[in-house]
Parts: sequence; C-alpha cells; structure tokens
Amino acid sequence: MDSKHLVFVYGTLRSGHSNHHLLKGANSYGVGNTVENYSMYLISGYPYVTSFEPRYPIIGELYGVDDATLSVLDKMEGHPRHYERREISVIVGGNQYTAWMYFKDPPGVLVPNGDFSTTAYGGSR
Repeated sequence: MDSKHLVFVYGTLRSGHSNHHLLKGANSYGVGNTVENYSMYLISGYPYVTSFEPRYPIIGELYGVDDATLSVLDKMEGHPRHYERREISVIVGGNQYTAWMYFKDPPGVLVPNGDFSTTAYGGSR
C-alpha cells in the first residue's frame, strides 16, 4: 500500500475494534498521543473528540494509508458533515508526525457557566 497520508485513529478504527478491518494493509506506526489537548466523549458507545475543551492528549494509533483508504475512512466517518478530518500533531515512538484525525465539534456556542439565563439568548431574570 502506498502510504501517502498519515491518519491517527482513536476509536473503532483501532486494532481490536469493529472498524479496524478498514485499515487492512495500512502501515502501522504504533500507539501514540496527540501533542495538543482535546476531550473525548461517547455517544451510544462511539467515541468522538472535540477541540472545544482542551483537557488531555488523545491516545490512538498512527497509520499510513493510500488515497483509496482515506476515501473509505472519510465515507465511514461521514466527513465533512458528521466528523471533520483535520491535521494535528502526534507523537509516536518519540517521533512527532503531522496526521489527519477526525473531530466532532458540537455546533453552537458553549455556555461557560451552565446557566442559559445569563446568555444573550436567555435574557435576564
């Protein structure tokens, strides 16, 4: 497989999980983590990473894939409508790489204090 693209996977595409078969023939670089901090959430047992809350590095696996495999991954992840593929920096085996990772940032604006009434939309009491 011609490894034109690096993809960092953190959920069902990881080894031993349900969608890993989509990476058959991909070049594995190993387990690593993101350089930047993000947050991971679960919806019905499926993980997603958001860039809105920088809490901790994300642990995952780095793979080299060809154009066809990247296209299959984009389709499976619903890129760009469901998940959005973005370039990030990861560290694997002491080396830093630039790779694609799939994000799902919630639409809208974070209410920082958890009180809708204090927002411009919630009005005042």
